[in-house]
Amino acid sequence: MKNMGDGRRIARVEIEVLRLVAQYLIAHLREELPGIVTVSRVKMPADLRAAKVYVSILNYEGNYTEVLRLLQGRAPEIQKYINEHLRMRYCPKLTFFEDEVTQKVLKVEAIIRELKNESKSENAVLRLADDKANNTANDEPDDQSDSE
Repeated sequence: MKNMGDGRRIARVEIEVLRLVAQYLIAHLREELPGIVTVSRVKMPADLRAAKVYVSILNYEGNYTEVLRLLQGRAPEIQKYINEHLRMRYCPKLTFFEDEVTQKVLKVEAIIRELKNESKSENAVLRLADDKANNTANDEPDDQSDSE
């Protein structure tokens, strides 16, 4: 049976690898990267020999493939940097992926923001219509008082 600490160790190493990759990108690749590249998460197997690094790029409308190719090309340098800063038996082999989750969250947030704006506009129109209806109702003569 696995030791319960294994999961925590994997999580700690994932966080540390994420931090080191982000530091490397800031210190060594800032000028080469388009937009704002964010390392959003790292996933590693139990043996810690590989790392899937998920990145998202803010303020970038281009193709992620080019950025991922650049990062993958620099993976050996980044791995060397990680190896220098982590005390592990094996340095994880890095593979970069687009973080589709972050992109989906941003799209959903934009849709919600748009719906809220539409709702505010519709509410304003309804209030104007109600105000107009109330004003015209108050301006009309009362039929009961005329018939008595």
